[in-house]
This record gives sequence, C-alpha cells and structure tokens, in this order.
Amino acid sequence: MARVERDRDAVAGAGIPLVSPEKGHPPSPATLVAPTRRKWTGTLPDKFVAALVELVSTDALRGTVEALAAFHTRHTFSPLVEQAAEEIANRFKAAGYTDVTLRTWSNAGHSADNVICTKPGTDAGSPVIILCGHYDSRMENLNDATARAPGADDNASGVAAILEIARLLEPVALTSTVRFVAFSGEEQGLWGATAYAAELHAAGTQVFRVVNLDMVGRPPADGSVTVERDIGNAVAGNDAASLAFGAVMAQAAADYTTLPVKLGPIYSSDYMPFEAHGDVTIGAYEGEGNPHYHRTTDAPATLDYGYLADVTRITLATLLAETLEAVDEAGSAVDLYIRDNPTDTGDQPSGVPFWTSPDIWVRNTDISAGDDPELGHEAPINDRPNYLYVRVHNRGTAPAAAGLAEVRTYRCDPGTGMIWPTHFQSLGTLVVNEPIPAGGSVRVGPFVWTPQIVDHECLLAIVSAAGDHALPDIYPGELNHGLLARFDNNVGQRNVAPQMAAPGGKTRMTITLRGGLKATDGSWELDASALPEDTRISVRTLSRMIEPATLTDLVVKETGAVRSTIEMNGGKVALVDGYRLDADDHVTAEITIDFSHQAEHLRRYPFVATQYQDGAVVGRMTIQITAVKELDDFFFGNPRSGEIHVNTCPYWPKLGPGSKVPFMRVEDALARGYNGCAYCLPEHNTG
Repeated sequence: MARVERDRDAVAGAGIPLVSPEKGHPPSPATLVAPTRRKWTGTLPDKFVAALVELVSTDALRGTVEALAAFHTRHTFSPLVEQAAEEIANRFKAAGYTDVTLRTWSNAGHSADNVICTKPGTDAGSPVIILCGHYDSRMENLNDATARAPGADDNASGVAAILEIARLLEPVALTSTVRFVAFSGEEQGLWGATAYAAELHAAGTQVFRVVNLDMVGRPPADGSVTVERDIGNAVAGNDAASLAFGAVMAQAAADYTTLPVKLGPIYSSDYMPFEAHGDVTIGAYEGEGNPHYHRTTDAPATLDYGYLADVTRITLATLLAETLEAVDEAGSAVDLYIRDNPTDTGDQPSGVPFWTSPDIWVRNTDISAGDDPELGHEAPINDRPNYLYVRVHNRGTAPAAAGLAEVRTYRCDPGTGMIWPTHFQSLGTLVVNEPIPAGGSVRVGPFVWTPQIVDHECLLAIVSAAGDHALPDIYPGELNHGLLARFDNNVGQRNVAPQMAAPGGKTRMTITLRGGLKATDGSWELDASALPEDTRISVRTLSRMIEPATLTDLVVKETGAVRSTIEMNGGKVALVDGYRLDADDHVTAEITIDFSHQAEHLRRYPFVATQYQDGAVVGRMTIQITAVKELDDFFFGNPRSGEIHVNTCPYWPKLGPGSKVPFMRVEDALARGYNGCAYCLPEHNTG
C-alpha cells in the first residue's frame, strides 16, 4: 500500500473525556413522512442529478466495505487504524484527487488521523461543505483494541458512500469547496471530529453545510432512511436552516429512490461538534435496530448494498442541489430538445425506444446537387460521403437567438459497449446560425459522413446553448449512452443500418457455425437465388468443413491444411452437406459477395445463409444488399486510345492505373473528345 504523508502538527482535543456515543438508541423516535415525488421540470438540477445518481456503483460500495472490514479492527487505539487511514486516503487519490491529507489529532495520550480530501470550488470565497463519517470501529468493550471489530455497517458503510460520491464528483464543477472527511476517534467520544471542527473555526473557515453518514448499510424492517436534523441542541440559531436542509435530503429520497423517509434528530455522531460551533448540520441514518451493532458479526455479508446505494444517491443529490456549478438553466426560457422517438415531446426522462429519433436522418446526396433533405431518411451507403441532418425543437417560451446554440454529432459501433464519450467518434459541430422560435424548430446540417458500417451504427446528436446545457457540458465523465439519451432532452439517438453493397463493389461478412450440446452432422445452405447470375460469392472457412462434405453448386478454388475457399454464382442455392461439428464448436466462415454490375438500381437483393444440424434448422441469417450504381467509378477514359470504357469491358483488366481517367457521366467524357469503346459503349462510339 502506498504511504500517505501525514500532517504531524497534531491538533489537541482539549481534554475530551472518553465517553462513547450511543448511536443505537435515538433520544426521540423518527417520524415517517411522505414527500411528493416531483415531476422533472427539464431544468437544472434535475437531469444532471438524475444521471449522476444512476452512476452510483453497488460493486464499488461493496468493495470499499469489504476492504475496510478486512482489517482485524479499526479501533482508534490499534496500530491498524493508521493502515485503515492510508487505505482510505489512497482510494481518494485513485479517484483523481491530489489534495488528500492525514491530519493527526491527539487527546488523552492517544493520537490518530482524520483523512481529509478537498475538492476546490470554482468560487474561492464560498463557504465549505463537509461530507463526513467515521472510519474507526469497536467491540462492546470500548477499550478493547485487539478484538475482531469489522465494523461493516458502523461505519465502513458511511465511508464507502463518501468515497463513491467523491469518485462521481471528481470531474464535476462545483461552486463550493467540498471536503470529504473520514474521522477517527468517533467511538471514543467524537474526538477526531471535535478536533477538526475546532481547527476550522479557529482558522476562520466558513462552513456552509455539514452532512454526516453513520450506519447507512442495513435497512430497518420498513426499508426507510432517517434524515436527521438539528432540533434544540447547543445552538438554537441554526435549527431552521437545518430543517430546510433536511427537507432537501428528504425530497431527494422521493425524487431519486423509492426509499420511505423518516425525519429524526441529529445525535451521537460526528456532526455534533460542528453544530456546537453553529454550523448547519444534517445526517442520514438507517435507524435503530441493528443486532450486529458493536459486535464481531457486523460483517459485510449483513449489509444490503442496494439500500446503501440508495442512501448514497440521496446524499449525492443533496450535495448537488446545494453546489452544482451550472445553474443558469433554471431561469432560462429556452428549452431545446431532439426527439428520441416519433412521439417524444421533450419530457425528461423520455420513453422507450430512445434510439429511433426522427430528428436525425441521413441523405445519400448533398443538397448542393439538388437533393431535398426534407424527403426524409435514406439508409447510408458505405464508403462514400453521406449527409447527416438534425432537427432541433424549442419548447420554451422564448426564441433561441441565432448563434446561441450548437449541434454536435457522433457515431458509435454498437459492438464497443457504447459508453459515452469513450466509444463515440465526432462527426462534427455546427453553430445554429438562425433563431430557433419558441414552439418551433430548425434543421441543422449537413454533417458529411463516410460510413463503414458492418451491421448497424448508433448516431448521436447533442444540442447545447447558454441557458440550456447538455449533460456532457456539465459531466465530462463516462455515461451509459442510453442514460444520456433518455435523461437529457438535448440528446437524440438514431440507429441506422447501411445499404450493404454497390454494383462492382464487394460486401464482406463473417458468419459463425455453432455446435450444439453434442457432436452433430451438419449442412449449410447458401441461398443466392435472388442475386444476378454474374454475382460471385466466395466462402473461406476451415478445411475440415469442406473436405468431407458434399458440395452442390459450389466449386473448390483453394485448399490448404487449415483453411479452404469455395465459390458459387448468383442465381443458385448452394449446399455444403456432411461436415461434423463438435459440441460447443464455433467455426467462422468469411463470405465475400462480388456484386453484379447488372443489378437494378436501388433494388434490394436478399442473401440467406441457413445452418442445419441433424436435419433441423438451427440458425439463419438474411442479408439485404441494396444495389446502388456509383457512377463516379463506373466510367473510365483511356487517354492513349481516346476511348471510354465501363469496368465490365474485356479490355478493362489490360489497362494500367495511368490509363484510367474517371468520369461521372459518359457525356462528360464525350465532351472531352473521347469515343465510346466499340465493345461496351457502341451507342457512344463516334469514331
């Protein structure tokens, strides 16, 4: 484990007596409340908070709890407490923080460390927000520093939540400085928290809010969380602000989780020294009744990590409500959106499907060539420029001024996992140079895109404006693409499939033949009956699939020790019959379709591959190949002979690259003085 530097200028605890706080028994019962779950307004902080709380990782929480509970004890008087502090500090650093210190305090002949991680705010003069919880543990005997004390719920659970919130907030701009603090000495009488609160106030540090997490991993029978507020403690003047702050946390529970909420008092934990200095404090607590409290059985297996994740979400939402940087959207009269599906009206979150946006579409021809983008979507054509358009709506009450908004477009191969932004590639950014009227929309584009799609691709469009931010403007970290599209109406998604081939071009694909639960005799049918007869199909696969088989309408073109190649023509239904597949076998076949030049323009031609095992169909794949006559590489003139050819001409293979001048149209070549080849273009042969 990496060593973490300690601040050895120890803070004295001013003779705090050894009195253990009794968290298991509240001074007054908590009361159940029912905040109304709000409908998302579409303004900050809703969609940002909703997206971030979804990122809370149950696995990360479990990992932290297990790591801390693995220490034999974290008793403040045990030498192991120093190692536990280093473990926590290193986890803050692994999350990307650099301002991490171990602040040593001393009291009654004992010393230990508070772990302090600071996230600076963008407003250097703003007061500090503290998110805290203790990391020390104990058994029933307060002074026994050697007994096994895993302290999973009390309070590895609270520290795990703090670390997870710190991880998620690391890339987010916050107005206020946030300090994530893990205290030691809590079980002995809040020693670490008392020393730190005194230190801050002696230095004149303004503390805006304190949120404490202590025992948040094992729900009571009713599954509730208790929001603790300051009611009638040392300082009366902070009670009203604490009640209001507690209402924010209770509302967050209703908005972002399904946890029932109880309201109770703060007591017997690390917020108390801050309250005594007049700070506004609240806490989250599972409530009394944990039978493993201060026992060896307080182990990781006794926790409910879904519950712990929900408490973490509530706390994260509470902090964001107080200090999220991007706040100008709340008062904005502009609300831009891109539909996720044809019935989407911009509500957040949107429904399913979220990948059929009619506001993202492709045209095969540029508007400069006379194309009308309003004719709607065309399947993209591989390996040539396509033209992407985006429609942006404004459901606000004021127009978005020209130049205010910009649209960014991206593509993603769905085989990557589709994590934003890691797996997405930019297709470009355009400023919207016309007003977007309230209740109206504008078309943005084109974005020029040359696709190379294998099966289908995800297209993503994001619109951003001052006063109407997109989620990635605020959170630059990784997001699930589905969460991004559904939670943010500034983001639209459309999945598109390509036109698979063009005359004279080649379409390549890979098909897998799979074995069953036992070895079987198999056959493989390749149905190219719909393809023109001059189409050539080659299949390269393992030789053991070809050598023992009976071939119908197939010719062996190449054989090798490992792989062989067979070929067939269009207009045929070929069969490979009599090969053997072992159980759980996976054999790939690489298929190349050299498509016909005689195909009908824009007609779809199906190619069907069917696998049989012991006479029964076990797999079938149909590929639709759309014929597109790409004239830009169809006609070539020979400067030496003065002739123009099509690339099916028998003279074509004899011409070198230097003798092939491309023309878009025959007329272009004739205008340059070429004659049509007597063999392939007799109607244009003027010589």
